[in-house]
Parts: sequence; structure tokens; C-alpha cells
Amino acid sequence: MAIPDHIIDEIRERADLLEVIGEVVALKKRGKNFVGLCPFHPEKTPSFSVSPDKQMYYCFGCQAGGNVFSFLVEYEKLSFPDAVRALGERTGVEVPDRETIADDPNAPLHHANRLAAEFYHHQLRESPDGEIARSYLAERGIEPQTWETFLLGWAPDEWDALTGEASRQGIEAQILIAAGVAARSEKTGGTYDRFRGRLCFPIRSVGGKVIALSGRRLDDEEPKYLNSSDTAVFSKGRTLFNLDLARSQIRRQGAVIVVEGNFDLVTLYQAGFRNVVAPLGTAMTSAQARILKRYTSTAYLAYDGDTAGERSAFRASDLLLGAGFAVRVVTLPEGRDPDDVIRDGGAEAFTALIEAGQDVIDAKLEVVRSRVDLTDVMKKRRAISRLLKSVKVVPDPVTQSLYLDKISAGLGVPRDTLTVPSAIDRTRPRDESTREVKPKERRQGPGTIAAPGAQDERYVLLHAVNDSRWLAETQAACRPEYFVDAGYRALFEHLAGYDANAVNIAEEAHRVSDPDLQRVIAELEVWRSANGLPLSAESFRDSLSQLLVKAIERGVSPEFEPSGERLADAVRQRDLARAIRQGERPTS
Repeated sequence: MAIPDHIIDEIRERADLLEVIGEVVALKKRGKNFVGLCPFHPEKTPSFSVSPDKQMYYCFGCQAGGNVFSFLVEYEKLSFPDAVRALGERTGVEVPDRETIADDPNAPLHHANRLAAEFYHHQLRESPDGEIARSYLAERGIEPQTWETFLLGWAPDEWDALTGEASRQGIEAQILIAAGVAARSEKTGGTYDRFRGRLCFPIRSVGGKVIALSGRRLDDEEPKYLNSSDTAVFSKGRTLFNLDLARSQIRRQGAVIVVEGNFDLVTLYQAGFRNVVAPLGTAMTSAQARILKRYTSTAYLAYDGDTAGERSAFRASDLLLGAGFAVRVVTLPEGRDPDDVIRDGGAEAFTALIEAGQDVIDAKLEVVRSRVDLTDVMKKRRAISRLLKSVKVVPDPVTQSLYLDKISAGLGVPRDTLTVPSAIDRTRPRDESTREVKPKERRQGPGTIAAPGAQDERYVLLHAVNDSRWLAETQAACRPEYFVDAGYRALFEHLAGYDANAVNIAEEAHRVSDPDLQRVIAELEVWRSANGLPLSAESFRDSLSQLLVKAIERGVSPEFEPSGERLADAVRQRDLARAIRQGERPTS
């Protein structure tokens, strides 16, 4: 069954929004509110505001807004039930274990992925066919306890091992295909297992749900790694392996270690390094960099000790620099990877490499000095250009300037020659998985900031969501067409469905589940708190009368006509305004 409303209400009352947001956003008190840089879009001037009184947040830049549940949904990328459970654990409120499939349209995909992970895990632990994987793990020093932590599995080298088991459990083939763990044959039309003869690493969402699999061949067959195809619950370019287990340690330690391979990660985790993530065997994306920025501003790149690893680390570093990270490159011995380092020298050896990590610009300068003939003007110029491309993505001008000082000193180039506009262009690096979304493009439909002409709409609705008496008057006097702002119109249409005489609208407003409407309500409350605006019958009726007058001026027929004969527009507007100010409804 769905989580009962009374449990959600209790968690909401116990949770402290300021505390939750304060863990990830540096907030400063400004009047009754707290402000900081928005965690949902890049900005230099704080436009993100939190109202402790109303337990709501709102960004005047990208229009993200809502309550403590919607913050976790947007920031942690949790489903609403998972956000409720996470806050339930935090506040000590017990929440029912699981919602039914009917409550979550993606639940069948989660169920199919979980079935696949558990089926392959059983094959690893129990089946004779899994001996090859068990021996391989033992050879690499991966302990059974670690198998359980990561739910490691073995996909038999068969075409229908998983599909057959799913069929026996009543799961349709189409669900397996939609979940990315099976595929359909173009020749026969039949369904077959996507993962065969592979050691499987379940990929989990930040909330801990299995959303995909990553499979590794134990022989020389290509591809070495195979991931689930992108689905409704999984996007490879927006997912990081082990973030669900690592995120708390990343925050606690103030840094993240990024490695290339799943095995590197598992070995490091087993050795005690719990703040490690991996980008699923692909080049890091800007989306992944932004996700990591939610938890820390410092990244250590521990990529393989070869040319390909170095090249991948430097590409990833530009994306991380563009997201505002301090990036350090961990230099591994030639031809070795983190797994090798742990097996050769233990945790102490890897710790020493982490502590010796270089700032990424220092690391790049070292590469230039050791590999480029700096007596050749053109080669030196090209090397400087490549360095400047890394510097120009840095969003902080002070850090950018310091990096230019490093390049100047490191390569013997006059500092003033490095301050040309191209060197300080703030353009962010691009990748193929995503593009940077401008704040204006981030929200569409309801939830946008009201134009100056919509202030009366805003003030009327602000009263309506705070007192059932004002809600009743708003319902009686207004029509959706009175509201020019799309977000305010949508909120009025929602409010029109309440029985104003039977509800406490101030409480019901906090229970609104639609994210667009949550943003509008949050904007109203944060705007009111930020400006210290009082609520009163006089101000409400004045705004309501102005709203009606403006609607009539636009040619919108009023909900009711004034008594007597039809008057000229000006007289009708005056009479309507006078009636509303007196709290009377003109008779028809």
C-alpha cells in the first residue's frame, strides 16, 4: 500500500529543511530567510532562498522549489517514497517497507533489475557454473563479504538463464527488455539474456535500488565490459557506480576518489576506501561531474598508470574543473591500476599515492615540461593553448588567475600575455551525453517567476493558501482566465477543487504532491518571507479587486455581473472594485 498521509505529515513536521539543505549548501541568514548558491544550476550570486518558518525553499534563478521531500527528490534523485523513507530514518519515524507496484510506474523495471541481480548473485554463490567466477574473485583477493556488499553475480554463458527464471516467476519478456537486462532477436523475435558469461556488478540508484547491470568478461572476448542499455530508470551518462554507498563518506571526508574500473573500485572499497566512485567504464560526463558536486568540491582522479589512463584523467579533469572542483591527479606506477597497487602494497601504498596527488594544472605542466620540446616555439605555443583550454572552464576568477600564474611561472611566459579574452572565457566543456541547460530553460510550464504585472495574482493566491476564508472568497470571485501567469493559473485550478469550509488550507498546501504546484507555493511563501509582507483582509481584497479589474480590461468576463443594467466598462470596474473592498458579492 501507499505510505499513509499521517506518516508523511509526521515526518514533515519533524524534519528540519534548513538542516537538510544546510548539509549541502552554504547558507547565510538574510532577514527571516537563509540564502545560498543554488544546488540545481550554476550561479555566482545567491538566488536560492530557504524559509525556516514555512519549511520551503525556492530559487529565483531556475525556479526550483518545494518542501523537504521535493528537495530530496530533486537533489538526491530519489523517488517520493524513497525520500519519505530517507527522512523517516533521519527523524525516527517508521515507514512501511515498500510501496506496491501500482504506486510507482517504474516499479516493474526495478523489480526486474532486482530479480536479475539476485538471480546472478545466487549463480555466483551456489551454482556449479559459477565456479569459474568464484575462482577468479578468489584469485583477485575479493572476499565473499564483499560479494554480498556489492551483490556481485555470475551470468551463465547461456541464452535463456535469466529469461527462463523470469518466466517461471511470471515476469513478462517485455519488462526484461524495458529494464535493459534482455534483448529481442531480430531474426527469430525471441527474447534472450543480454548478459552471458559475465561477472555482474549491479548498478544502484542513489536511493539504493538496482537500476542496471554492468557485466565483465573473464576471457578475452570483446567487449570487456557491457552495461545495461539506457532505460526509464537508468542513464549511463548520469549514473556513477557505488555512489549510493559512497555519498555519505564523500561528504564526511570532503573528497571523492574517481577510478576507471569496477574492479578497481571494489578492491579499494574492500581495502577501506569508502569514498570511491566509477563512471561505468566510459568517459566521465559533465552530468556526472555536476552530480558529484552535490557532495564535495574536491576530486582525486586515480586512473590507470598508462597513456590512455592519463588522457582519460585529463579529459575528466576539465569537466570537473568546469563544475567548480579542486582536482588532484593521482599518479600510479607505469602500467599499474588501483587494483594492482592494493594487491602489491596494500592500503598504505594507495594512501601514499593519494597524499602525493598533484593539482591537475601542476600535473599537466609536468607532462608538458617532460614531453614537449619547449625550445620549439610552435610546440610550446600549442602546449600553452591546451593548458589555457583547461583554465578557461574554471568558473572562479580567482582560481583562474592563480592557474595563469602557475602557467606563467612554469613555462617562463610573461603573465600579461596569458590574460587575453580567450584565456578567461568561461565556456564550459561539452560532452555528448548532455548539454548545459540555461536557467531559463530548466523549468517549463507551471512554476515560473511572476512578471511584475502578476503581483496581484501572487498576493491573492498567497492569502488563499494560508486561510480557508480567503480561499473561499477567491473561489467565489475568480476564474482561471483571471490569472495571466501559467503557474498561478494552475494553482488556482487546483485550489478551486477544495471545499473551503471543510479543510485547513494551510495544512493542505503542504501536502500538494505535484512538483510544479509545489514550486509555485514555495515561490509565494519564500517571496512573502523575504519581503516581510503581512497578510490581512484589507490587502487581500485590494489585490482581489485589482485582479478583477485587470481581467475585465483584458476582455475577460467577470464571474458575476453587478446589479442593475449593464454599465460602461469604467463604471463596472469601479463598482466591482468597491464591492470587493467591502467584502460583498454583488448580486446577479
